[in-house]
Amino acid sequence: MAASDLKPTLSGLGAQVKELSETLERLLKENSIEAPTLAADSPINISKYTSEIFVTKQKLQDSMNDLSIISQGPSESVFNYCHNVMPDAAALNIMNRFDFWSAVPLDGSASIADIAKHTSLPEEVVQRVIEHGITLRYFAYAKPPLASRVQHTSRSAALLKSSGLRALTDSCIELCGPPMMIMPEALEKYAVGKPNLTKNMKETAFALCHSGGNWGNYVTPWDYIENDGEGEKKGWLQRSFNEWMQYIKEIFNTNDVLLNAIDWRAAGEVKVVDIGGSGGHDSFELAKSYPNLNIVVQDLRECGPIFEKNVPTDLKSRVSFREHSFFNPQPVEADIYLIKLILHDWPDKECIDILRALRPSLKPGARIVFVDYVGKQAEFDPNLPRSIHQFGTSTDLRMMALFNCQERPVSAWKEIFHKADERFDIVRVDANPLTFLMIMEAIWRG
Repeated sequence: MAASDLKPTLSGLGAQVKELSETLERLLKENSIEAPTLAADSPINISKYTSEIFVTKQKLQDSMNDLSIISQGPSESVFNYCHNVMPDAAALNIMNRFDFWSAVPLDGSASIADIAKHTSLPEEVVQRVIEHGITLRYFAYAKPPLASRVQHTSRSAALLKSSGLRALTDSCIELCGPPMMIMPEALEKYAVGKPNLTKNMKETAFALCHSGGNWGNYVTPWDYIENDGEGEKKGWLQRSFNEWMQYIKEIFNTNDVLLNAIDWRAAGEVKVVDIGGSGGHDSFELAKSYPNLNIVVQDLRECGPIFEKNVPTDLKSRVSFREHSFFNPQPVEADIYLIKLILHDWPDKECIDILRALRPSLKPGARIVFVDYVGKQAEFDPNLPRSIHQFGTSTDLRMMALFNCQERPVSAWKEIFHKADERFDIVRVDANPLTFLMIMEAIWRG
């Protein structure tokens, strides 16, 4: 639908939905892809995407959203959204936090009493949360209309099967949710009457949310992730975050993006530093594919045990872990420095500081392979489906709440490198709006 077409008809949108649904169904069949259903045995997602499948799916989503809005009417659509959005998020968060998912067998059913015993919650709480979850297609009654036993749907089954999806839910709702809800207070306090958004990390919605009280006293999400929890719960956010990063790799196919970022084989016998490499998952894949690489994974202390637990035995001679904060001077001289999905979490000043911290160990000709999000899809094509733009704008608002930073277009990433040091010579940029990712290669000309 063109941006100017703001008067669609119900029948016209219904026809669009029918046509796009049939097109998507045809494309899935032509590519031998099993289509998802609502049943527990459904595939978790569409197993592989072509550009045509992805765009068709997003256009279908846009048409269904428009049809939902005009079928309700403007006022009622806003009312229904406001009435439901927080209970929807709360129910999902509760079910995820207390692991309702594994209380129900994939090929059977469970009673409310069974779930209550598994979660250590009162039966009344479980009953009420499940009732709302069922309206969202998380679980279903095993024998409608009786509410005595429940079974999985495809959505709840996906959360049972995928630890990464559970971690994403943790991060988007539990970690990011409270700060986003007090963004108005943060803007009242730090932005009203000023020409620009503050870039001070101490003046974020996150810092305001975590300035004492139930969530402790933390300035950045990284402080929170590294220190939250006691006893067995100590470090649970760090573990969840690592799972989330692994899931992001699967969803965005960053494995293939990384493996093809440059001609790794032609680079020869080189040392690579994976900056902020978390538990090393991407470096393991890189080392498996290219025996010519010797890789040092750098991250904070809490990632060390995760690395040691998961590093394949046959890679230990070529992939190592070194505790390091990327704000400190880089201690390792290498041929290639890999910075992937790191800088989008920081305002411009901190991004520049991170890049400048590389300089002590950079030798002439050293390469920086930079992989990150391109969050402003309109820079590529303003006519892309709105749901594609929405992914970027949602992440952009999340970055505002957590870091007072933003999702950036390619031009902004180039400017950050140039401000860090003009000796960073950007020699290649490869950005694809359908993957939301960009590869930029810079060479140090010092």
